[in-house]
Amino acid sequence: MGFLTKGKPLSWKESESVREYVRKHGIEQFLSIWKQNKDREDLDFLWGDEVEGFLVKTEEKGGAKSIKLSLRGSKILEALEQDEEKKMAQEKDGCATCPPSVIFHPEYGRFMIETTPSGPYGGYTRDLRCVEANMRLRRKKIAHFLEKGEIYSTLTIYPLMGDGTFTAPAKKPNGPVAKSDYVPDDLINPHPRFATLTANIRTRRGSKVDIRVPLFKDLKTPKELGDEILMDAMAFGMGSCCLQVTFLARNLTEARNLYDHLAVLGPILLSLTAATPFYKGKVADTDVRWSVISQSVDDRTPEERGLVSTAPEKAIQKSRYDSISSFIGDGKKGFFKEKYNDIKLETNEAAYKRLVGEGVDEVLAQHIAHLWIRDPLVIYQQRIELDDSKDVDHFENIQSTNWQSVRFKPPPSKEIGWRVEFRTMEVQLTDFENAAFTVFIALVSRAILAFSLNLYIPISKVDENMETAHRRGSVLKEKFHWRKSVGEGVIDTLSRASSMVDFKKAAEARSGQEAVNATGAKASGYMRSVIRIDETQYRKDTLDNFLRVPAKHKFVLVVGAEKDGKSWCPGCARALPLVEAKLNSFKDNAALLVLTVEREGYKGNKQHPYRLEERLQANAIPCLVRVDPQGGGFFSRCLDPKWATDQFCVNRYMSRKPARRLRGGSNQFSRDMSFESDTVVETTIEDIMLGDGEDGPLGLIPIVHKYLDMIECDPESRSVVNRYLSMIADRASGKLMTSATWLRRFLDLHPDYKKDSCLNESIVHDILKTCDGITDGSLGAPQLLGEYANTCENKFTDRDGEVITVSAATGKVDLAAAKEQGKVFVAARSPRNRTRNLSKK
Repeated sequence: MGFLTKGKPLSWKESESVREYVRKHGIEQFLSIWKQNKDREDLDFLWGDEVEGFLVKTEEKGGAKSIKLSLRGSKILEALEQDEEKKMAQEKDGCATCPPSVIFHPEYGRFMIETTPSGPYGGYTRDLRCVEANMRLRRKKIAHFLEKGEIYSTLTIYPLMGDGTFTAPAKKPNGPVAKSDYVPDDLINPHPRFATLTANIRTRRGSKVDIRVPLFKDLKTPKELGDEILMDAMAFGMGSCCLQVTFLARNLTEARNLYDHLAVLGPILLSLTAATPFYKGKVADTDVRWSVISQSVDDRTPEERGLVSTAPEKAIQKSRYDSISSFIGDGKKGFFKEKYNDIKLETNEAAYKRLVGEGVDEVLAQHIAHLWIRDPLVIYQQRIELDDSKDVDHFENIQSTNWQSVRFKPPPSKEIGWRVEFRTMEVQLTDFENAAFTVFIALVSRAILAFSLNLYIPISKVDENMETAHRRGSVLKEKFHWRKSVGEGVIDTLSRASSMVDFKKAAEARSGQEAVNATGAKASGYMRSVIRIDETQYRKDTLDNFLRVPAKHKFVLVVGAEKDGKSWCPGCARALPLVEAKLNSFKDNAALLVLTVEREGYKGNKQHPYRLEERLQANAIPCLVRVDPQGGGFFSRCLDPKWATDQFCVNRYMSRKPARRLRGGSNQFSRDMSFESDTVVETTIEDIMLGDGEDGPLGLIPIVHKYLDMIECDPESRSVVNRYLSMIADRASGKLMTSATWLRRFLDLHPDYKKDSCLNESIVHDILKTCDGITDGSLGAPQLLGEYANTCENKFTDRDGEVITVSAATGKVDLAAAKEQGKVFVAARSPRNRTRNLSKK
């Protein structure tokens, strides 16, 4: 969370004399970043996710069930960091295809752990398959350090936070930092930034934060509970968990364009991922976390909140944590129009003048100047007088404490480019769901750029959509503002294909056919030469001699040597059979030179001859090099070692065809590819995701499928992505429930629930235990996951006693068997037929 550094943070009173200095020099640091990077180009598409979760301690004794929020997160995080540092040190050199590592980060709560991949995913379609595997790896590593009865959960928030004594070990509220009547200071992360942030927000505001959520009124809800759930501390908001995805843009223009379009998608994905129906032991009449976090960090003074009628000029419309207040697109290179920014935008006038004076365009200058209406909240005593041409602390101080639905992220160093962070999604129970939404928003971002989509609607409509997304069951019950036409160019592209009668079945059939064709049958009647040479046999003329082998197709593969039939390099063991299989498929003479290396002589040895040989440059293994039949035996650049274990990438490399990449569009967005009409309609999320008949807007999921067709996504990745998109489609149509709806249903069916809008330890214990079972696959929830359940047994029990049979062969729910048993497995509403004739405009 935010900008962490070492040092002593200043209290609000201590920072008074330096706040304006930090604000002024933050602008200078942005100008330095902008001048150094405004023409920067990053050709590779890199991206990554953040998944947050929390710890609970469960116990059952003599039929009594107890559950507490575990405050061991910081200790587990310390152990995880030490374990990862050791493992990464062992794997950093040599084998480049070991399973991806992970990084664990501190979050606001001592009970929380944030996880990310250790490095970004790349721009190949194969990377789409890495996401879920990496998420599973993170959870597995955390599980290794859990004590008996502990659970690491990816629910959005602990349902009993602030309700009585709810922590383990037990701690009392009313501490000096938050001064909360409900939560103790002890649950705040021990890093000094977090306590200082909490205290300074409260001090600047002039009171504790005031969080109010409408209470859900059930059949027997006591009148004394009132109409609202009341909370009074930052922990209620920043102690909730979410799923965020960050994308590296090609350049500044692309980042600005992507920022705007993802902002429009923010409320839609918030509603689709809704997972927060409980707060402080009560049932809320909302489904998502967003407004609670917004209220939990609202540091506006009474004048800024508009409570002082004599000072209306000081009013600020939104909290520091809210939906964006302006689009920042470049109208000269995209579809942005000034009229879309139709709400009041407060700006820091001095910052705006300074930015414009240095050449920053007005739209971007307004965005930065709007951020600068806020005070810096956490200033480190040791980090005040800095070199504005090198350091970014003062810029990040204010930038990182403006928590908006999308974050525009300038390059913090020469190694990192312009980025955009998508921040609205609620974290899901399973790695499958989290991976599905992560991959979906990544693919939508690519389709936006590749097809020049135009999703712009007025900012005021985006704000209304955010409010709508909070409503109970909004994904099915509500309508959202959406652009009637998202781009004529997309319609033209889709029209060249046949009608999409059933995009799911068509995609599955297409992927299956490609999988058959891609395997390649062994061609007979041609010479296959596989020459193996170990390090002791290698000579300076070995490669020259290999060039004399009479074969049209020649390849060199550097792999780890085998001992007792097993290579010391796991990736090499996977790569060799793939290379040999492709070698056998050529309908010409083919030869493979296999060079083996010993672990002791290769790892860490920068002077190894295979590393120094210019034609190989085997800095990591497995190293596959293609010899060009033309040009006197020119050695091509080796295949990236991390793809040498991927059959599709190996096949394409050996066939001299580029592996398919997740590409975007160009810098210039053609205006004739978008309808000039800015008509905005109210429509359902089902229509937004799947499309709405002949004349309605195109659905995002069919557009993503067409994008995958366009880039010729490899069949393995397509198969995985198809399941992700099908699950999201089922949720949008109502066939599957959101997490929030499923949790409400679970509560309603629990024998201890008295229809009084209140939860107790027994209920929450069962909720967390059941959710943990769903996460690890030992239990399933057909209404939540349907056929996508991660089941590890042949049967599972839903909360209301349903026993659903799962096929041992496919791992899918047997719906026919469920119907025969008379069990409930029905859609909330029947999805409409999505047949549409795309040849008509």
